[in-house]
Amino acid sequence: MKRLPMKVMLLAMLLAAGASGAPSDRLASFVPAPGRTDGRVYYFVPKAVDTSRRNALLVFLHGGDASSPDSAPEKYFGEGGWAMPVFEEAPFIVVAPSAPPAADGSRWNRVGVAKMIEATIEDAKRRFDIDPDRVFLGGHSMGGFGAYHLGQVLADRLAGVWASAGAWWEMDFRAFLGTPVYIQHGSLDCSPRPGYAGGHSHPRCHHWCGVSFARAAHELMTRDGVDHVYEEHGGGHSLRFPEAVESTRRFFAWSRERRRDPFARRIALVTPCGSAHPDVEPLRRTRWLELLEAGDGDIDVDRIVLKGPDIARTDDDLALQTYKLVTMHRDGGARIVAENLGGNRFRVETRNVRRFRILLAPAMGDLARPFTVALGDGCTVEASARPLAGERDYTAYLELELVDLSKRNDK
Repeated sequence: MKRLPMKVMLLAMLLAAGASGAPSDRLASFVPAPGRTDGRVYYFVPKAVDTSRRNALLVFLHGGDASSPDSAPEKYFGEGGWAMPVFEEAPFIVVAPSAPPAADGSRWNRVGVAKMIEATIEDAKRRFDIDPDRVFLGGHSMGGFGAYHLGQVLADRLAGVWASAGAWWEMDFRAFLGTPVYIQHGSLDCSPRPGYAGGHSHPRCHHWCGVSFARAAHELMTRDGVDHVYEEHGGGHSLRFPEAVESTRRFFAWSRERRRDPFARRIALVTPCGSAHPDVEPLRRTRWLELLEAGDGDIDVDRIVLKGPDIARTDDDLALQTYKLVTMHRDGGARIVAENLGGNRFRVETRNVRRFRILLAPAMGDLARPFTVALGDGCTVEASARPLAGERDYTAYLELELVDLSKRNDK
């Protein structure tokens, strides 16, 4: 089917969908936001994108705080916006919903927001020819905080996650396994030097989204084997710093080579999932792992503790801003870390899990032969695949029950 020229297409979208307050024919705004009865959603089509072809999609989470208006994405993609002009080079269509209202600056990090993002992705698929295996989630500042959180909750639906100048507090980064992450953060985010404060009367607070969050995330992702790029550039908090612009260009280049992998060899299911500030999201399924029954125990997660002055008045203060990592426990949580070793063999580590499933596809092994699953402590089980219907990626499954849960809970 022949596609309309971009400007004609956007104008048709405005008329058909009841758009409101669109600042130009390049940036369309719609009310309400998908999956909600309030808010706005914005669409931006970069000059580099040909809408007559199938395209990738970036779900962009804007920054701000509790007082940010529904029109916040305009500050990024409107005329003279904070993400412009570099986003004219972006290799994907951009959809930018406004964050749900909240009493603080953690508006993306709440139970139920993931469903809103899923509705936003489906809305984008109705408006454009979107490759479902080339959907990215990213955000800046408060949106970078949301990218760390929602990127874990929605990891199995994403080709990659972009966390720019974001933050997190308490996470198990193994939830990202199978989904690559691009971390972008300025080393002078909290700099006391003039021009770096981002319009504030004093340097940015360490606890807002200082570079310590990115450094700690990089440390933990390296430890846990999460595929990621760590890009600490020499600029400040804004996307307008020249160093941030070049870093964003490198993210664009990185994204061109990424596709969602439903059969990733090593993945993890962590529930509840995300950064615990204020909420974590219950999760029963990710890629080829499904939790059927959890135990009554808990799971351990990593927490960042900031050190040094919260506001850097001098460069010496800035150098003192650092962090330490401690272990926390989430009551009622469960975790499965699994690896497809090839040759119909899996290795699985569990915490507080009674029953779970491994979903299968021909790309993952010979479904006509039994599978061997190593569960640790020398325990190995053999199981045959059972047929599965109604799934896009998987055609069979193994169901496993851990009888002696105490042996699994020391992982």
